[in-house]
Amino acid sequence: MVTAMNNQIPQYLWLLFAFNLLLTGCFGGTTQLVRTESQQRAESALTRGIRAEQKGNYQEADSLLSEALAISSSIEDDPVRTLALINRARLHRLQHDLPAADRYSDQALVLARLVSELFAEAAHEKALVELAKGNPPQALEWAQRSLAAEQGNQRGARLNLASRIQLVLGNWDVAGSLARSALTENRSAGHAEEEANSLRIMGIVARNDKKYTEGELILQEALAIDKRIGKSSKIATDLEELAMTAQRAGHVAEAARYLERASDVNLAAGRLPLALHNRENLIEIYTQLGNLPEAATSKEVVRELAAKIESQRGQKKSSATINPSSRP
Repeated sequence: MVTAMNNQIPQYLWLLFAFNLLLTGCFGGTTQLVRTESQQRAESALTRGIRAEQKGNYQEADSLLSEALAISSSIEDDPVRTLALINRARLHRLQHDLPAADRYSDQALVLARLVSELFAEAAHEKALVELAKGNPPQALEWAQRSLAAEQGNQRGARLNLASRIQLVLGNWDVAGSLARSALTENRSAGHAEEEANSLRIMGIVARNDKKYTEGELILQEALAIDKRIGKSSKIATDLEELAMTAQRAGHVAEAARYLERASDVNLAAGRLPLALHNRENLIEIYTQLGNLPEAATSKEVVRELAAKIESQRGQKKSSATINPSSRP
């Protein structure tokens, strides 16, 4: 997804904001262009779709992004069309629909070659799709192409992605070096969320090097940033990484407290599968501690969450049957 210029502009709107400036001639042009009604409708649907995805309203986001793509395609508005495709790729990747994500990211890349300002973002999403497909070497290739194409202030985000892929490949030293470079870039640009991402990777690398105290301090710094900007999913991830670090350090009771918090955050945000996974890990930890009552409590929570998840799946299947998809 698109990344932030500073803390005042939401992460997911920065690229659209910057490209609107480009379209209206504010990046050096002398004549400002008047956007037609159709162009404005496409941009509005795109912006609303991105916001809906950020809130987790995936069905609404899919409908709005589809509308933005249809309108922009009908008038050959390649910039909005490219952004709609990038965001549709992201939306389907987040829903684990990788064939669709792959298709949309490939289409975005074709158009991005005509709209060069968007190639870095299109390649960034393609790298994430390849990573989700289990192809880290291909993901790294696209991440490097994204970094090479970056001409704005998003180098920190591109470096973070390359660092994350190096973690998957097991290249810990390279991952740490890239994350440190990304941290410098993100702090300079005021990208709080990406700064936290850099710190999280550095904390994971420190844990791998058995520098548990250092790793915990770095992850606590990432957590403080994510709490400040209210990034719920990242708060849960930070807590999970802190739990793993504490467990590796032999502080099992502390690990349990971190995982309890992660489970609570995920549950409150409606991320039931993640909350369930946290609770499954807690069963193991409480059993290891010999705390059988808490282990039993976690088992009961797991059963309840599994039932809720299955019920939601059944409701979605029923809804899909009643309202078949109109996606192209």
